[in-house]
Amino acid sequence: MLTIRDEQMKVFRDLQIQDFEKGRVRDLAGRFPKRWAELGESGITALVKAGVTKSFSLGIVGEEDVENIINLMMLHGVDFDTQEEFAYEAEPLRDNELPADARVSLALARFGLKPGFGED
Repeated sequence: MLTIRDEQMKVFRDLQIQDFEKGRVRDLAGRFPKRWAELGESGITALVKAGVTKSFSLGIVGEEDVENIINLMMLHGVDFDTQEEFAYEAEPLRDNELPADARVSLALARFGLKPGFGED
């Protein structure tokens, strides 16, 4: 019988997150060219890492949902979810009564956005 230890699973998970982050950095260059020009690769990399951390802290772990949280951060800033200006729009993200994917979809709808959006 094969047994995978917790330490091994952590290594696999960390590698998967690193691959996801690298892919997001590349994708954001095309999806948000103005913000990319403002922040540069190192700034975008930091934003993506912050987005993964924020998403996980909210219990949002689905790849597409994390991508959409990062997209919201690109459009409205890293702390969009705590800004008074966006209190109504970001409110569903903290509603643990809803499934994570529903929270992200509802937040996007309140912002007037569709999944996978970019700069206009």
